[in-house]
Amino acid sequence: MGNREKIVDAALHSFTHKGFHQTSMRDIAQAAGVSVGNLYNHFSGKEALIGEIALLENGVFAEFAAALRAEKKRPKQALSAFFTAYHAFVAEPDNVQLSAEIVAEVARNPALAEPFSANQRQLIEALATTIAEAQQIGEIAPAIAPLPLAQLVLDVIESQAWRQAIFAPPSPEAITPVRLLEQLLYRQP
Repeated sequence: MGNREKIVDAALHSFTHKGFHQTSMRDIAQAAGVSVGNLYNHFSGKEALIGEIALLENGVFAEFAAALRAEKKRPKQALSAFFTAYHAFVAEPDNVQLSAEIVAEVARNPALAEPFSANQRQLIEALATTIAEAQQIGEIAPAIAPLPLAQLVLDVIESQAWRQAIFAPPSPEAITPVRLLEQLLYRQP
């Protein structure tokens, strides 16, 4: 692993466990095992590291989008697989903590928002396309347009993951957002 990757990994860990504002560039350099000067050769500051994190997220979201697009003939199966995989991703405790840090920093510094917004747009567009395909073949009722429905799906999955991580894990009999989304969206035979 090169120094750049070590720095990004150290920043991810530090932002997740210490918080964005509590983490200094010196902390990141020390955790990465590089000098502060070497760190600055790669990144001009913490905001640049947040930009790099957005690029990493872009890659993950591109994989989710590709998986949705790969199942054009089976949109219901593609959606169910997406619900499960996306929930598992966003519900990871480290991802919840990192997301909270990023949301807080983006709220304070709107210039950082665009790459994360672009990531969300690519995911919503792929999800909306798959929802439209499911609506066209009658698997999902067309009562709600695909784009707002896609946004609602992401909101349900993400907010449930945050609540689960921040408050308490659900009881064993609690319904998962995956099952709930399937019950709400899919037409019953």
